[in-house]
Amino acid sequence: MKDESVFSEVTSLRADGPRAVLSTSALEVHVRVVDHLAHTTRSKFVTDEVLDTLVHGRVSTMAAIELSLAGWWRRIDGGYVVVDQELIDAMSRHPARRRIGRTCRRLWSFLNSESVIPL
Repeated sequence: MKDESVFSEVTSLRADGPRAVLSTSALEVHVRVVDHLAHTTRSKFVTDEVLDTLVHGRVSTMAAIELSLAGWWRRIDGGYVVVDQELIDAMSRHPARRRIGRTCRRLWSFLNSESVIPL
């Protein structure tokens, strides 16, 4: 995600009442992680290693503590579960992701039709 898009998303999150209590750097880390998760199959879990590749280690540690205290992230063994499903859903609505979902539904419908003989 480009920096302009990240900071635009951070600005809109800052305008939201309950989200305004978090620091700008924590919101930036949150947006970068959610953007990463929106493009992976693990839609809510980010490992410690991936978190450190997305943001510098010291910044990611402080942001993770802040986001955990705020209840947006939950620490589990080896990483964090992102609880902000609303933002994950919003960022997952990328046109390519929707197209993949439609293709999967069409394939599933075809495989479950009477034209396919199960083995």
